[in-house]
Amino acid sequence: MITFGRVVHAEWTKLVATRSTWLVLLGLPVALTGLAGLIGWHQRFRPATVAEAVGGGFLVYALAIGIFGVLGMAGEQGSGLIRTTLLAVPARLPVLWAKAVVLVAVTTPALLLGYLAGFLAHQAFATAPISLGDPGVLLAIAGAAEATVLAALFGLAVGTLVRHLAGAIGVFVLGLVVLPQALLGSLPAGLQDAVLPYLPTLALQAMFSAGEGPLPSPGWGAAVALGWAILLLGCGGAVLRRREL
Repeated sequence: MITFGRVVHAEWTKLVATRSTWLVLLGLPVALTGLAGLIGWHQRFRPATVAEAVGGGFLVYALAIGIFGVLGMAGEQGSGLIRTTLLAVPARLPVLWAKAVVLVAVTTPALLLGYLAGFLAHQAFATAPISLGDPGVLLAIAGAAEATVLAALFGLAVGTLVRHLAGAIGVFVLGLVVLPQALLGSLPAGLQDAVLPYLPTLALQAMFSAGEGPLPSPGWGAAVALGWAILLLGCGGAVLRRREL
């Protein structure tokens, strides 16, 4: 009998058996720490905000972990492995949900560790360091990690919607980086205030803003980003059910 638990176990086995998974999970905290230390060294002569101290390299890692999410589905579709998977699980949707569960489970600890170590590395060079015990710091670290996990789910959804790997990566990068920057430069100020808080990238960044600066509150950012994740995964699931393989 095919149960959701067995599907999750199968997806877990596939993911942890892949060398690239361990390169990402072990390399990401190291990269987060190194980049954060470099940013902290360049900013050492001025006080940093909590968001800068925690998430200075956020977009780099959101892209990296998002592409990791894209590979989770688009990579299988490109190699043809998805046919074997869906023959074993004819209902199809449990495969997508299981991939999402496993993706969250494997990336969350690595990202929490990476952002915590990155914060400490950033503040090691500060002339007026921020303490872990200062208001909002631990929540910002957790928010940055979960924002990056949501970026991975965005990637998984895009990889489901766009079956070709290169195209899926292109769509993901376009949506996460290029589109927000284009809107920032082209929209009138009045429309920016109405539109930008609902963009996925700005919502993700708000999750570790600690209430500082022009970004929405962390709670608002989490609600919007989660809404995008549910919408994209729902669309991906609808396409997966109807697609001819």
